[in-house]
Amino acid sequence: MRTTVIWSFLSLMALATGGLVAGCDSDAKIAKSAAGESCDKTSDCNDGLKCLEGTCYKSSSTSTGGSANNEGGDGNTAGTVVVGPKPPVLGGEGESCTKRADCEDGLACLAQRCQKDGGSMGMGGEGSGPTLGGPGETCGLTSDCGPGMACLPNGIAAPVDVLAIGSNSVGVCTLLDSGLPPSGKTCGHECINAADCCELPLAQQTATGAASCSDLADLAAAVPNCATAVGVNGVICLAYSAYCDDQCGKNTWACDAGACVYTAKCTKATQVVGGCPAYTRGGTAIPACDTKTSKCAPPASEVAGCTTDAKCLNATVADHPTDTCTADECVCDKPSGGCYRKCSENTDCANGYNCDETTSLCVPIGACSTDLQCIQQARDIRAKCTDGTCHVPCAHDIDCNPGGLTNGAFTAVCGPDKTCQPLGCNSDDECVGQPLPGGLHSFCDTPAVGTATSTPISAITD
Repeated sequence: MRTTVIWSFLSLMALATGGLVAGCDSDAKIAKSAAGESCDKTSDCNDGLKCLEGTCYKSSSTSTGGSANNEGGDGNTAGTVVVGPKPPVLGGEGESCTKRADCEDGLACLAQRCQKDGGSMGMGGEGSGPTLGGPGETCGLTSDCGPGMACLPNGIAAPVDVLAIGSNSVGVCTLLDSGLPPSGKTCGHECINAADCCELPLAQQTATGAASCSDLADLAAAVPNCATAVGVNGVICLAYSAYCDDQCGKNTWACDAGACVYTAKCTKATQVVGGCPAYTRGGTAIPACDTKTSKCAPPASEVAGCTTDAKCLNATVADHPTDTCTADECVCDKPSGGCYRKCSENTDCANGYNCDETTSLCVPIGACSTDLQCIQQARDIRAKCTDGTCHVPCAHDIDCNPGGLTNGAFTAVCGPDKTCQPLGCNSDDECVGQPLPGGLHSFCDTPAVGTATSTPISAITD
């Protein structure tokens, strides 16, 4: 019995040793995946196959023997031969998409639908990778759009580093640059030539009761002697000679940097013939006559004007000669020495002007004398004041237009100095949306450098 147990033990040891030897046999085969079966790497597949997208495929696009449809003949494995990954199914017209590359050739991805678009600027082509979206096409990331575009959520402009951003939601391919240079001209000018100043101001129409020069001619003809007329008759006669007479524009007015200037000599300090008219055609107030110099300007002794707000008490309002400043009504514009009615918010100012939070003056939009004014206006710490105008650094046109380049808010471009510059105008027709106060026609012209800082106006309400 003891002998039997010993031999049984020895037999088990032999079997175990044989198994170990067999496990080390170099001829042992590890099962690999056939064509169409799963894999993690090419070494997981049978010889002649590659692991592509988690599946074993033949390394060549053509079979090496037999028909792809045979059932095991001619040396091929039974079943259909798979030769490579199936191409993605692209969307047809009307089907959903997130980018142009999701749609069939010839279709654009617009509003997340594949559709025809004859004006599309899709990029890419056969052999050049995925087709990229053109302007207005749906996208998920900037990389879905063609060159010179960024993917902006709903087409809303982004920060300066827009090329580096993407979107986790569907956006729109948007042009970064317009290709347009700043014109260097602006709207809002009163005149191009002196003759442009020969126009009856709206304020004078109210004062005289005349809506045209024809009306004024009839009123002036009824005055016994315009040369000596005073009161309302004096205003009528002066207005007729200043705005409507045949001499108007020849030696009466001059156009200086787009502003009308009354240049005729004056002898009387009131609004009568021989005095100074109250307004230019655009409504800018004209100072009373300085009889010492015979000019419509403040006396030389008053040129320096105010130095503090307190000095404005009982002083003449700079742009309204018939009005005087009461307590806490006016502020002093130190560069010009003039007293102006102060503002507290933008709605206190005329169209085209904002209330400067530092000076409480109504200044032209974009005008400045310090960087701080520009930072407050643009709400951007990078803003700078250059030559009396606010500028913001930029890399592309879209950085200067918070609403984008195609939705009606395109008003500025990124200039050669990489600061935002007004797109400007090239003709008066482009100034339709930027009239003078009262809706008067304004001209397109080159502005005088630095004049923006010296042209505040009084608040019109409070």
